[in-house]
Amino acid sequence: MIYNFVLMIYMVEEAAFIDSDDAITLKKALAKSLYGKKLDQSKISDILEISQPMVSNYIGSKEQISKRFLDLAEEISNKIIDNKSAKFHTCIIFSEKPFEGSFFIANKNEIISEQNRKVIDNLAEAFSILKGKNIGGLMPEVKINIAMAKENAETSEDVAGFLNGLVIVDDKITGYNGIRFGKSRHLSSLLLDLKNKFDINAIMNIAYVENIKKTDLKTDYLTKDYKLKNSKKQVDVLLHKGDFGIEPCAYILGKDAKDVSKKLLKIIDGNKHGK
Repeated sequence: MIYNFVLMIYMVEEAAFIDSDDAITLKKALAKSLYGKKLDQSKISDILEISQPMVSNYIGSKEQISKRFLDLAEEISNKIIDNKSAKFHTCIIFSEKPFEGSFFIANKNEIISEQNRKVIDNLAEAFSILKGKNIGGLMPEVKINIAMAKENAETSEDVAGFLNGLVIVDDKITGYNGIRFGKSRHLSSLLLDLKNKFDINAIMNIAYVENIKKTDLKTDYLTKDYKLKNSKKQVDVLLHKGDFGIEPCAYILGKDAKDVSKKLLKIIDGNKHGK
C-alpha cells in the first residue's frame, strides 16, 4: 500500500509526518499559533508557503481544530520562534502500516548498524564519565566536543560526535543534544589525519593549558596548519598555540571516547593542583 504524506521539517534532522489530507488543518493551527506569538501575517505567509490573504482566512477561521493538531502546531511554532527553519515537503511512503508522528531524519551512513551502535554507545558512556565534572579553565571559546571514528573510517561521515558539542552550565558538563555522524567537521578531519600516524580512534578539544604537562600524559605540538611538528611516538595531547583569528587549544587523543574522557579527568586534576 502507498501512503501519501506531507513531510514538515522543522529542524535540520527532525520531522513531523502527517497524512496529506490533514496538511491544511495543520497549517490553520500553525497560522493561529504563530499569530498568537506576535508574528506578522507576511512572515507567517512565507513560513507556511501560502498567500497572505489565506493566512488571514486561516487566522479568522472558526473551524474546530482537534487537540492533536493544536499541540503539534504549538510544538512546531515554538521551534520556529527559536529560529529553527520550517519547510513543507510532500513525500510518498511505501508501507503497509500507518506512518505518522515525529521522527529524526538520518543520512544513509547514520542507519544504526552494529558498528555505528558501538561508537554511539561509547560516546554516551564517555559523557557519563564526565557528567557533572567542573571544567573551569579548560573551556575554549568554541564548544567542547568529542569525535570518535568507526573502524576503517575514511571520511567525516564515518565519525560521530555530540551534536552542537557538550552542554556546559556553570563550568560543569551537564548534557548533550544527540550524537550524530558527519557533524563535527574540524575534529573529524583532524582525527582522520592523525589516525594515519597514531593508534587512536577518538579526539576531544579543550582550551590550551600548560598544566597538562603536570600530568603523566605525553604532549606534543601542532603547527599553525594543524600538522605534527616532530612527534613520531604515541602522544596523549597535542597543543596548538593558535594563530591570527584562531585561539590556542589542546586536543586529547585516545583509543576511544571513554579513553579520551579519562585523560580529561587527569587534566582536570592536574589543573586543580597546578593553581
